[in-house]
Amino acid sequence: MGGSLGVLIPRDIAEAMGVVEGTDVMLTLVNRQLVVEPTDDAIDDATFQRAFAAVLRRQDAGFQWLSDYDRGLVDRGSSPVPVPPVAKSLI
Repeated sequence: MGGSLGVLIPRDIAEAMGVVEGTDVMLTLVNRQLVVEPTDDAIDDATFQRAFAAVLRRQDAGFQWLSDYDRGLVDRGSSPVPVPPVAKSLI
């Protein structure tokens, strides 16, 4: 690709990654770090979005509590899991 740069991967790292010359890789920029992964290990965006949506549905209350906690809307000593009255009396 015009104007592109190349990245050399040391042989031992390439072997550990399971890549050889010509292997398709996916490049992802995370902050200022470049992540290189073989495309056969990567999942497509639609699959990731479905899996992430399922996690959000199952863990909705926990994520909501974390969001509220982060915004200072929750007592810092409270728990995301309801504590039964009997257990509160033992504390």
